[in-house]
Amino acid sequence: MKNKVEIKNEIVYLILIVLVTLYFAYSTHTPNKTYLLSGVLGNLLILTWFLRAFTLYSGRKISQYSEVIQRISLKDRFFTYFVLPILFYTSLLLYIYFNTLFLMDIVVIGVSIILLFVLFLNVKSSFRKIYSIQARTRAIFDFLCIASFYMILNVIIRLGTSIWISLLGITLSSLVFFWSDIKIHRMESISALVMSIVSAIFVSISSILFFNTNIFVVPAIGTLSFYLILSLWNIRFAGKIKLIEYLPPFIYSILALILILKL
Repeated sequence: MKNKVEIKNEIVYLILIVLVTLYFAYSTHTPNKTYLLSGVLGNLLILTWFLRAFTLYSGRKISQYSEVIQRISLKDRFFTYFVLPILFYTSLLLYIYFNTLFLMDIVVIGVSIILLFVLFLNVKSSFRKIYSIQARTRAIFDFLCIASFYMILNVIIRLGTSIWISLLGITLSSLVFFWSDIKIHRMESISALVMSIVSAIFVSISSILFFNTNIFVVPAIGTLSFYLILSLWNIRFAGKIKLIEYLPPFIYSILALILILKL
């Protein structure tokens, strides 16, 4: 019964987020300018859920014989539990704002809400791990980074700026999300920063090579490059060193590239 109540709480939050986001999408297609207020409200709802969840579930007794409560460090989890979800939702709002098809807005909102629901459940589950984030929760955060980058890349392409400004925008946005993945795995270092910068340059160059194609190909190619780098990082972070373990991301990327170029 307790689990059902907890899931109901998440569903209530998600319903409110859906309504607010749908209103935002509707407002961007009308002269109504209240979409800014609805966007802020959506972000506040997400922050409220994470703050509530952190307050309720971030502590546990060190043993059944002690009343001492051990709590997760807010500083250690602040980026993953507060900053990254806001980056994701803000990316969604920007995508909706620059998209011209309301039906597509609804589809993207639906997919994003499903992802948020899975994220909420996994974050609550990960609170059982005081010192680390569970592997499956890391996977959800990784997917947040990929989805956020895809939506931001769509926005950059739809802005119709020059190739150099687009190159700068893609480099900076991919760098932000690469560094997000570094923070998720708690691997921050100077070498990690250099690796993130080099990876961001690789993604931006991969995207710009197809700059003169249609607006659907460039985001797909850029996101595919981003996915490839992220997958290779995760394999390395998992401590795997065999060459054969690095082959699947390359195979998936090649197959996806073939399908994208046929569009």
